[in-house]
Amino acid sequence: VINKWFLDDNYQIEGGQMAFYIPSTFQGHPPTPTNYLVNLEKWGDAVIYDRAFGGDRDDPEYYKKQFMALGKALAKVDIKPYPKMSITAGYTRPGRGRQRKEVMLLDDKSM
Repeated sequence: VINKWFLDDNYQIEGGQMAFYIPSTFQGHPPTPTNYLVNLEKWGDAVIYDRAFGGDRDDPEYYKKQFMALGKALAKVDIKPYPKMSITAGYTRPGRGRQRKEVMLLDDKSM
């Protein structure tokens, strides 16, 4: 599951989207959504900076700490991420103990 968070000028969340990867077998002819709130979106190529971490923590302050660490690492090498979007991802089934989670920032030139 990938969540895209759209941010205002103060880095407050204005809205969000949840996304799921469609396996390559189905990408040519993906299933048609049966709910009007669901749509298919094709993502173009982009440069994404990622910080992976484990555990079961979902609290916003912990995610904020991870985003801050990623932002500081990028600043050290003069990389400016796109300021209007952040991305979170989880790759392990809920309830299965330690999980892999990630925070991501897009390269400013990718937008």
